[in-house]
Amino acid sequence: MSQDAAIAPWYRQPWLWFILTPIIAAMVVGFIMLSVAINQQRIDPPLDREFVRDGRGYAVDESMAENARVLGLSGELRLDAETGQAILNMQGTLPDNLQTIELHVKVGANQQLDHVVKLQRISNLNQFNGSLSKPITARSTFIIMSPEEAWKILQVAQPPFNDKIIAFTP
Repeated sequence: MSQDAAIAPWYRQPWLWFILTPIIAAMVVGFIMLSVAINQQRIDPPLDREFVRDGRGYAVDESMAENARVLGLSGELRLDAETGQAILNMQGTLPDNLQTIELHVKVGANQQLDHVVKLQRISNLNQFNGSLSKPITARSTFIIMSPEEAWKILQVAQPPFNDKIIAFTP
């Protein structure tokens, strides 16, 4: 018995690759999905502080918005896109010793574009003035909050913001 045909090595067998190709493809896709999930953790911020644990889920904490309703707070925000100026006119019961208000600007889910602007009170009026550090070019959530986080009012607005009044009501 003589063998004339040489047997091909294992890595040249077609049935081996027919079986291994889906397994290798599934592992590659799995590692890609794992890296996306790990990197998504940096992009998608954790729950905000306005969410509270409620049983097995989360609920929105409305206590700060309710405090703003009790004080009768509302406001109008004007943004100047060229100079970066933010002027806030507040209505309602504000303490006389309140000298600053925080304006939180949240731009979508990208936490790197979010910023906080300290608005300074102009003399004894209910008017506050501040300067934006970054231009706002996307749909944003504007949150007006007291420095001690006793109350807040928020509003969502679309660009363009120049010559636009953003009205806040609790």
